[in-house]
Order: sequence, then structure tokens, then C-alpha cells
Amino acid sequence: MRKLSLLLSIFVFSLLIISSCSKDDNSQPNSSNVTLPAGPQDTVTSFMVTFFNTTDSTNEIASYDDPDGPGPQKGNVGGVMLKKNSNYIVSLRIEDATGSSVVYLHNKIKTNGKEYKVCIGNQLGITSNPIDSDGSMPIGLESSLNTSSTTGYSNLTFTIKYQKGVKNGDCSPGATYYTCGIPVMIN
Repeated sequence: MRKLSLLLSIFVFSLLIISSCSKDDNSQPNSSNVTLPAGPQDTVTSFMVTFFNTTDSTNEIASYDDPDGPGPQKGNVGGVMLKKNSNYIVSLRIEDATGSSVVYLHNKIKTNGKEYKVCIGNQLGITSNPIDSDGSMPIGLESSLNTSSTTGYSNLTFTIKYQKGVKNGDCSPGATYYTCGIPVMIN
């Protein structure tokens, strides 16, 4: 019975690996009529999430890598296994490697923090709070994350919002710049 449970767990987790991350276009409606800046936009080719367990000092790293951006090749997703009833520090590293040199988008977001907010979806009883700020409002490139006693599998959704002129600390205003679902298993 234990083998069957393990095989079922592996099967379900592998289904979650088939997640998607996407750059959203600025034609989508939003609550504040904010649109992404005109001109060429950066392409996210690497979205890496580090989960640092504050209790046992271990790291889990999840990633979405898509070297050709929205090109014909599918991206590769690596999920994580987190412990229930645990506290984590979550850090994001976001890159655009489509040009002759790598552009570190997480640095651009931090530098222009008054225009961006990173939001983490609340799946499987997970709660998160940004711990970095633009001086007055949270950014969310670094967050504290707490798992509950809930176990299971889901995609933890990371959404980068462009909120120039409307940033109020919430995730609702602004235009969605990028969304990524990272497979998470909590046990």
C-alpha cells in the first residue's frame, strides 16, 4: 500500500511539473487602467525561486527555464518539496538571457520598486509576506512564507504586477507583467 501511495504521489507531482509561466500582454483589462510601458519588453528566460527553511537552514530551489523565451521550445520546470508547518524565506532571481549578455530583471524590479509588486498565490494553506520594500511599500522579491499542516500538491503562483502610479501595497492594481506557476509538494 505504501508503494502505491508513493507511486501515486510521484504521478500527481509529475503532472504539476507541466506548469506554465507567461509574459502577459498589456491588452488585458485591469482594475486601474495601468498598461505596461511602450517599447520592447524584457523576456523572462529564467525564473528561479529559493526557499530557505529558517528552522533547519536547508535550501530548496525551484525554477522555470525557457532559453528561447516565447519561442518554439517548451520551458523546463523544476518543482520543490516543502515541509508542513515550516517557515521559509523566499528569494527570486529573474533573468533575460535572450541578448548578448544576461539582464538581471530582479535587479531592475528592485531598482524600480515603486513601480512593481511581486505577489505569491495562496495555495495549500501557504501564507506569505514581502520582507523587502521600495522605502514605503512592499516589493516581494523576498518574502517570508509559512506552510500550514495542509499536505498536498499545487502550483504556487508568482505574479509580477506593474503598478506605476497606483501602487498601494496590494496585488490588485496594475497590469500583470509576468506570471509563473511553480510546482510545490508539501509533506
